[in-house]
Amino acid sequence: MVEMDVQSAVGVEIAQEKGRDYLGHRKRLREKYAAQGAPALQDYELLELLLSFSIPHRDTKPYAKKLLLVFKNIRRILEADLTALQTLGELPPQSALHFRAMGDLFRLAHQEEFKRGRAITHPEDVASFLREQIGSRPREVFTAIFLDHRNHLVAFEHLQEGTVDHTAVYPREILKRALELNATGLILAHNHPAGSLEPSEGDKQLTRQVLTAARAMGITVHDHLILATEGHFSFRQAGLLV
Repeated sequence: MVEMDVQSAVGVEIAQEKGRDYLGHRKRLREKYAAQGAPALQDYELLELLLSFSIPHRDTKPYAKKLLLVFKNIRRILEADLTALQTLGELPPQSALHFRAMGDLFRLAHQEEFKRGRAITHPEDVASFLREQIGSRPREVFTAIFLDHRNHLVAFEHLQEGTVDHTAVYPREILKRALELNATGLILAHNHPAGSLEPSEGDKQLTRQVLTAARAMGITVHDHLILATEGHFSFRQAGLLV
């Protein structure tokens, strides 16, 4: 009995020592970040640090490494929805909510660059913005940028969200919204979660339908972009807006 009590005491002491180890590591991470910023930390260390605010009483390194193993990079972590963060990333609910909110904050910050009234003049800027907004989404999202006659931004809106490889969008709904906003120009965009930038026959058919109907209503379709994490496809550049 005495021997078992000693063993139990040793086990508690080892567990306490491990606890002190991760707390010391966490303290060093915070000090390093405060002194040198994000470039001084590896990706998993920055995730560890962020997770420590929602998981205060456990070692966060295993969670951080699991996230990178599953989602491959920080961008995809910030694009993931709550269900994926909890089921695939194995995060506690409060941590999944924390990361989802950070992702939304990141996207909102980029949307500030495309506020109402901004002149849309550089196609690459538009593609970069849209890639940040929907390029890494796990499901297809169809969006539109609505413009006035001077190519000033009227609105940027998500029109529909679908499955991992399909979203149902109707040309009449797109053009109805354009009329509601008094827009005279459109830039259509959707993402391909699988990563391929090749337009499907459905993509081409939808674009032709919107183009034909928009012309009849005096609305210009400037482009239709397909976005993925690493790049984009432009219908205009490919000569498909004819």
